Amino acid sequence: MNRDPFRPVLPGWEQRISGWLIPGYVAGSGLPLLAMLALHLRQPPGPPSVAWIKSTGVFDAMAMALAVFDASAVFTFALGCLIVTLMKARARHADPMPLPAD
Repeated sequence: MNRDPFRPVLPGWEQRISGWLIPGYVAGSGLPLLAMLALHLRQPPGPPSVAWIKSTGVFDAMAMALAVFDASAVFTFALGCLIVTLMKARARHADPMPLPAD
């Protein structure tokens, strides 16, 4: 494998994925929270029943868990894209020694 270290590597999937990270974060974290808000706005008039409080509590916990899961997944993909992009960068050497022959 004799590859020229100064030849730039063409971008791959990391460029395509990195373009979707922010919209994926906004949609994946915002939609569960909007659903949670919509459920709370549909509360029937009068004092809430015990069943209503329990069901909204479970739904709130699930929505928050989904939002945190999405945020961690987007962060993981962003970190992977960053690592791949940095590893494809042009080679830098600390000294002027010639490269070893492969």
